Amino acid sequence: MNRFSSENFETSAHNEELDFIFQDSEDFDETVYGNRDLAQDLKTYFRLFRKKFNSALRKKSQKNFTNIIYLTLDCPPYTPTSCRGESPLEYIEAMRKQYPEKDIRVLIPVYNLNEENTRARKKLCVGSMELERTSIGFEFFLQNRMNEAVLYRFPKNNEHVQVYGIYSPSFSFCKDIQEISRIQHLAPFIKAARICIRKLGSEKFKPDIVHSENIPFYLGGEFEAKLPYQAKVFQIIKDFTQIDVIKTEAFWAAINLVDQAGMKKICRDNTVKKCVAALFNLHNTKRFYQMKDCLSFIYMNYYKFRKFIDKGEDIDENIIFDRLNKRILQIFPQMAFEDDIYFNPMMYTLKRADFWAVPSKTYYKEIFENPPLSGRMFKQILKTKDKSSYISFGTEIKSEKLYQDFDSANFREMRRKNKAALLRELSIDKIKTNFTDPTLFKSPEVKILGNLDTFYESPLFFANPNTEVFANGVDILFNTILKLFELHKNIQVIICIKDGLKVKFIQSWLNFLSGNRYLNGRWIFIDGEINEGKFLAGSDMILLPRRVNSTSTEHFHAMHYGCVPIASRSGILNDTISDIFDDITNGCGFKTKTTLLCEEDSNEIFLTPVLKAMNIYQNNPSSWNLLVKNCMNYESGWKFKILEKYNRIYDELI
Repeated sequence: MNRFSSENFETSAHNEELDFIFQDSEDFDETVYGNRDLAQDLKTYFRLFRKKFNSALRKKSQKNFTNIIYLTLDCPPYTPTSCRGESPLEYIEAMRKQYPEKDIRVLIPVYNLNEENTRARKKLCVGSMELERTSIGFEFFLQNRMNEAVLYRFPKNNEHVQVYGIYSPSFSFCKDIQEISRIQHLAPFIKAARICIRKLGSEKFKPDIVHSENIPFYLGGEFEAKLPYQAKVFQIIKDFTQIDVIKTEAFWAAINLVDQAGMKKICRDNTVKKCVAALFNLHNTKRFYQMKDCLSFIYMNYYKFRKFIDKGEDIDENIIFDRLNKRILQIFPQMAFEDDIYFNPMMYTLKRADFWAVPSKTYYKEIFENPPLSGRMFKQILKTKDKSSYISFGTEIKSEKLYQDFDSANFREMRRKNKAALLRELSIDKIKTNFTDPTLFKSPEVKILGNLDTFYESPLFFANPNTEVFANGVDILFNTILKLFELHKNIQVIICIKDGLKVKFIQSWLNFLSGNRYLNGRWIFIDGEINEGKFLAGSDMILLPRRVNSTSTEHFHAMHYGCVPIASRSGILNDTISDIFDDITNGCGFKTKTTLLCEEDSNEIFLTPVLKAMNIYQNNPSSWNLLVKNCMNYESGWKFKILEKYNRIYDELI
């Protein structure tokens, strides 16, 4: 399958093939005889014969389509606390239009349920949606206990995509995606999902392919005597560096992932029994207890007992846990470093998946050339290169209500009006009197620091990263803003980071900005969820100093509203943003000269394109207007070229 490592198909040739199939014989003969190349004539006739022959075989076959189950943790609007803008429903709808023979359905966890929902599972409700219970219900052993799970059907949606949800008490109490992605909650979901995929035949849907979106489908596979599925697995991995765990926690991984046979090994081992009893006695006065009760107690309070001390002090609990980890690695040697399922939950999946891909051409190249970007899986990545590739993705952007609607023809005046309205809503008078436009935010729980001045014209920068400081380059963002202020640049900045005030690093920067009275009216910080449309329609530029692979679609949204992106050359940002200095005609943004993960000063690297952007904005209005127009005309949807690559991978797997 290594032919997928490069773009080896042409859309024009594919379209010609489709044209030949649907032409009648006379038109077809005229097309062929118009070509004087005999070899080409023979190839064309052979291709037509092959297509007709395969079509006849498909008609005789009882099944002439491909069933795909799209396994993901996140599917807006069906997951209550979705953390991303794009939805798999967009991709599936586009895929079905282009390839109607593919039947793709979605499988997600049902989580964030209150007590009332949990008790009345026959009428399970998620938000305003009432789920229909299917006939698929089962029990599975994991984490030292039997767990139950039920498969539900979500109501029909506008895209006509069937979405299934798995409910289980072992993970459905989680409040958000970050919680459910942790190993203690992810393990039961993956186990339940694999069983559901096997049982979906009773729903008259037997999957041929499992499209696992950035979650390890084979998590815990080392301990399974028999894998419960027949489908081929297509594994998407968005970022290898996010999967590493710093400390070895073999005992924690084992009690999360082992099957019944594995748990018997743990419970019968004398060394484990002594350590568990010692740990139990540190926090209990009971004299008589069972091993199973001890394990359950330790599991429920694991991170309260396990104290990681950097200074090196010996703590009784840590000494016991170190002994447990050492013994578990002896009992289960497959958990050693090379195959460590807790160091790298994707490690085993990478070995077992039929095909894996990353959603960026740039990132795919980098993980083979730059080992730090591959995490601890660099050797395994090299071993499985022949069954890997990169893919791309798109997003369908739905326009939000603005202060003044505009398009690529009349943006010059209307964008200025949106900017003036945004500055007015974020002025000191509006903020102090709590009269800021509530439609700017998704909820009333928003904290605002600083304010913007409405009395002078200046470039308005916008940034909306999350709290992952290193990956999102939040430190570079603040350093860039500070440097612009030091250079006496006439700028204003809007920074939106949900839960940013909980991060000490961000709080220290905000304290510095707040303490400098000369910066009043030039910056504003918003902690909360925002409706990006009005912010992007009024901002001139968006700052994207990402260090690691970026798979978000925020730059697509920004360009849709004419907000020019300034980004690092990482991941999809490098794939989809064309620097105006590389392409004067079609340029739609600015990029750094190199990736920010290099030996050079990343702050200086990112500051360079920012200063270039400001120079064009202030001194070359015609070039800036061309940039804005190119941004707004950028097509970010699911193009045929993108879908065709997915389709080829699916077909090859079958």
